[in-house]
Amino acid sequence: MDPVVRLNLHDRHFRARVVQPILRAYALGYLSAVTPKCLSYLRRLGSRNWDSNQKLRELAQVLAGPLRINSFPTFCAALVGGSTFLPALLYRVLISIRGKSRNNNDLQLSLPLRRVIQFVTAFISAWLSFQLLNKTRGVSQKDVKNDKELVVDQEDSREVPVDALERPPRPELVGRTMDLTLFTVTRAVDVVACLAWGLWRRRRASQNRWTLVESLAPGLADAGVFAMSAAVVMWAWFYLPEKLPRSYEKWIGEVAKVDSRLIEALRRARRAVFVYGKDTGQAPLMESMCKDYNWPIEWGDPVKTIPIPCEMVHMGCGPNCEIHAVSRFARTFKFACATYIPLQIVLRLRGFKNPAVITRAISEGAQSSAFLASFVSLFYYGVCLSRTRLGPKIFDKNTVTPQMWDSGLCVGAGCLLCGWSVLVEKARKRQELALFVAPRAAATVLPRLYDKKYYYREHIAFATSAAILITCLREKPRLVRGVFGRLANSLLN
Repeated sequence: MDPVVRLNLHDRHFRARVVQPILRAYALGYLSAVTPKCLSYLRRLGSRNWDSNQKLRELAQVLAGPLRINSFPTFCAALVGGSTFLPALLYRVLISIRGKSRNNNDLQLSLPLRRVIQFVTAFISAWLSFQLLNKTRGVSQKDVKNDKELVVDQEDSREVPVDALERPPRPELVGRTMDLTLFTVTRAVDVVACLAWGLWRRRRASQNRWTLVESLAPGLADAGVFAMSAAVVMWAWFYLPEKLPRSYEKWIGEVAKVDSRLIEALRRARRAVFVYGKDTGQAPLMESMCKDYNWPIEWGDPVKTIPIPCEMVHMGCGPNCEIHAVSRFARTFKFACATYIPLQIVLRLRGFKNPAVITRAISEGAQSSAFLASFVSLFYYGVCLSRTRLGPKIFDKNTVTPQMWDSGLCVGAGCLLCGWSVLVEKARKRQELALFVAPRAAATVLPRLYDKKYYYREHIAFATSAAILITCLREKPRLVRGVFGRLANSLLN
């Protein structure tokens, strides 16, 4: 890409290289900000009795909300605009200086210098735009019970109790942009990893030492990243559900289709409330489940039955763990096909008249459904495999007790096993899934809210990661993988 851009607003070259990316970034940011709010507005429209004025007023608030100066669309435009306009300005200044000193000879800047300029200007743009996005929009000073209830307006008009005046002031909390930061950092790490792997591959190939195992490594790495990330997310779904967004938690529950009493029993076992061989008053929880499924009542009593029979985990599929795993696969596959196949057909409506397009849509939808079905069945089979099938045979019950298995080890085994179902998908889908789940896994580990005095850490992490991404999108766009890479490349270049 020619770095020399004429800084003339009426010049067609300038508009194509500088103005158009800014407008596209703002439009994309506006759509991404307003679309979820419009969907929420449509859902509330049917559940509330509003008159015409109230509907219009609410709609106007939804559409005008993202137009603030410190909104996400402005942030996108500032980030893209700064990283596009500042390099052009600096290129012109440096070339002008060099031209005067060298009598107009060799006016082109070297490639390393251009990349340094691009990185520095992108870092400055990311730093300023991130600061703009967080301006006067911290988290309010209220006692947040979980990370889902984020309040972004610092003004709280409630009356303050008298005794609260005697308490030490709570630290000012920030963290509303943590999801954006984690997404950017994850993508930047992926870019650096791809760059390092490319250098390693070229070095090995030049030495004629490149092997088949090394050629398979990138695909296995994507699968490994997804498997580890999925394990963290599933563990959080069981034991730290407040760390997941409501929509994410609800979707996993719909796919898993597990009795809430069984999940609660495993959570209480981890908290040492549901204890085998000890009467802690927890028998009614599982005894009610025994009544609903026509099982012996004593199965639900942790004093009389150690451990909980796997048939209770199977929830009506019989005592055999393998049959239960196959049954889970079949049910989830049917559920997933009803979603993925129509979605694939809709995405290919342009070629609807071509039978090959429909066949491909059905094939890819079935493959994605098989991946999800394998994910669910491997999780359940991993639980049974550890707690009854293999675990007690490998480890003595006095060394690893049934209480230890059901207080976390069996769930951990299911979490570690289920993510490898991604190998059913194609390599292209694996990288998309890995890069989608990894930021969510990181969000369950890192605190969503933190003291404002540590805000600079997030600020530096975002600015550095964004600078890496923008520089690679300018110089080596193929390093930014997936749908995001293609979208960002079309936006900037």
